[in-house]
Amino acid sequence: MMRQWWIGFFVWGLAPLAGAAEPNLVVNGGLETRDDNGRAAGVVLTGAEYRYLGDERRDMSSWGVALGSTKQTSGEVSVVVPNLDTTTGRWFRFTFRGLPQANFAVKNDDLYMKVSFFGEGGKVSFDSKTRKIYDQVEVAREDLAINGIRGKGGAEVWRTYQLDFMVPFAQVDQLQLAVGFGHGSATKTNQSAFFVDDLSLVPIPDPTGIHSTTQPTRVAPDRELLPLGGRWFYWPKAGEKSAPKTFTSANADRLLYRDDRYSAPFAGNTSAWMRVGNMDLSGDVLTKDRLVQDNVVITFDGNTMVIKSHGIPNHPTGRFPEQGFGNPSYIEEQRGTFYIALNPRENKTKLTTTKDNSNNALHMGPIGVAINGVVFFNPFDMGNTVAVDMMDPCCGHPNQDGQYHYHKYPICVNTPWADEGQAHSPLLGWAFDGYPLYGPYERKDVMAKDVKGAGSLNAFNAHYDEQRGWHYHVTPGQFPYLIGGFWGVEDDRNRRRGGPGGGRGGPDGGPPERRGGIGRPDGPPPPFGGEGPRRPRP
Repeated sequence: MMRQWWIGFFVWGLAPLAGAAEPNLVVNGGLETRDDNGRAAGVVLTGAEYRYLGDERRDMSSWGVALGSTKQTSGEVSVVVPNLDTTTGRWFRFTFRGLPQANFAVKNDDLYMKVSFFGEGGKVSFDSKTRKIYDQVEVAREDLAINGIRGKGGAEVWRTYQLDFMVPFAQVDQLQLAVGFGHGSATKTNQSAFFVDDLSLVPIPDPTGIHSTTQPTRVAPDRELLPLGGRWFYWPKAGEKSAPKTFTSANADRLLYRDDRYSAPFAGNTSAWMRVGNMDLSGDVLTKDRLVQDNVVITFDGNTMVIKSHGIPNHPTGRFPEQGFGNPSYIEEQRGTFYIALNPRENKTKLTTTKDNSNNALHMGPIGVAINGVVFFNPFDMGNTVAVDMMDPCCGHPNQDGQYHYHKYPICVNTPWADEGQAHSPLLGWAFDGYPLYGPYERKDVMAKDVKGAGSLNAFNAHYDEQRGWHYHVTPGQFPYLIGGFWGVEDDRNRRRGGPGGGRGGPDGGPPERRGGIGRPDGPPPPFGGEGPRRPRP
């Protein structure tokens, strides 16, 4: 298949960064607030359906819009952004979270994002800008199918789609943002919709030029930044002379990571919603959604970045416990503290894992942490069997202690920019040896796992380049999926003692706090790590 890619205006600067904590200019961008008729407030639907986005028996998601390519040959969801202020800048970023079901199909690449420009409060129509995005669906279906269950369906997950644009005229004071399709061509009636949720519009800096890639290219001048250690910097506000001691949702957009550019990987990833059916720290099952504002908190301590996390995924998940089959565990709020070396060092006695984990090169339980505070596990489940076919649509699941985690490429993680396979993938998180873990792509249209010769991945899923140093790549559909062993020296503070799965870590990263049962203070001494027997929770 010939891949088409959009040449447009893209920018990377400091104020704000992609994914930064700028206010969303779309009212009801999450599409959850309803009007008196039970519809999404302020949202216009044409040939589209407002519904629960998934199967309520299997998915823990939210309400949003389904664009069905069987019942309709076209459809659209749109929102209006009134009272637009362009006095401080005319560049904006429009994003949404979307999921193409297995049988969704259109002809003529006719799945699109569109922004229309209006003046005089909507009375005067100006220009519009459209980006076709169906090619991204097709590329993901080709490249990532093997990331799914039994090597299928890896593209049927929530991803971020992005359109950057400039308001063309100073007279524009209103925008209409739309996601839609035409030429619907699905041949099956089931699983034939494109789900739309989390519409967002934020201002971005003016670009320095036109770039033929969706990856931002401009970096910040070093003299404006305050070094925090390793590859980390703080971009101070006017008048600030020192960096804050703690980073949360209030300032994560100013916590910058440098590889071949500066990014703010924690921006948009420090808060998460606990959903109805999740379990809180007290062991109570939620009956109402609750925002965990400080789901991830970051501090710097000498040569270490310290990440405190409640372990709540900030994306849709499967519904756990699974009804009538599969995993009986809840997704539970955690208290985890993780230590990431700012200057990781190679382990001279390192080992790569075997296919049956017989050499224990990768211990059970957490082996790293993603930028959203969710932990990575090794490829194995109980009995050292490969666990990667037991995931939800975002490639995660809870262990018997309720710790939600990833065994393979977590495609739903909200990276600083959309990973469209046009350049080197963005940062996903870190292994506990301090080395970073990146997405699957090494360069345009080429996955790291497919690189041969110089620059190919070693058995650790790691390689070296001048911009990033030693780093790992995820390998969809290819063992060991995340990392094949610790290339560097693991920080022993992350090796918690506790029940199967590592469980709920203590506030200081020490022994896990538990409520009783297997591996709890009143139970027998547990083995270290891993995923033990699955069982219903009290």
